[in-house]
Amino acid sequence: MTTRSFKLLVGLSVAILVGCATPLPTPEPPPASRAPAPLVDTPPAASTAPVQPITPEASDTTVLPDDPTQTPLVADVPWKQRGLASWYGKRFNGRRTASGERFSAGGFTAAHRTLPIPSYVRVRRVANGDEVIVRINDRGPFHRGRVLDLSYAAANKLGMVAVGSAEVEMELLTEEEWRASGK
Repeated sequence: MTTRSFKLLVGLSVAILVGCATPLPTPEPPPASRAPAPLVDTPPAASTAPVQPITPEASDTTVLPDDPTQTPLVADVPWKQRGLASWYGKRFNGRRTASGERFSAGGFTAAHRTLPIPSYVRVRRVANGDEVIVRINDRGPFHRGRVLDLSYAAANKLGMVAVGSAEVEMELLTEEEWRASGK
């Protein structure tokens, strides 16, 4: 082996080793996109997010990618819905929600397409009758056929973490009802 080919071989080896040692940056998905909710997750720390009162002006006009005609409802009106709910967990911790606050999987919060932000909803799992009151602070879910994305803590209380999604009944609470519930 000549000196020149030896130097070339050493140079190529060093270049390969340096290339292997440098990690490639992983692109962050855009904030509006949502990956499918995981079926298994670990419980995060409890939420310390402050509670905000419901006001008519708190309602925003988020346009959803699947239906640009949807507009949020106003607060303090009778409203009920039944459908499939899923949950999202620690993978989304710290990301901004539609309300501007940071998501905490340990809080009792949820994402809905049209309910006012903030508003409070009583969610009952149809299969077992378990109930939880959540604060709507985000938009979603962005999966067809689903009507609500719950935080890990809320899904855990309803007993639906292991199954990933479940049929629920939701009822919008007026400000008076929410205050009377003691939450």
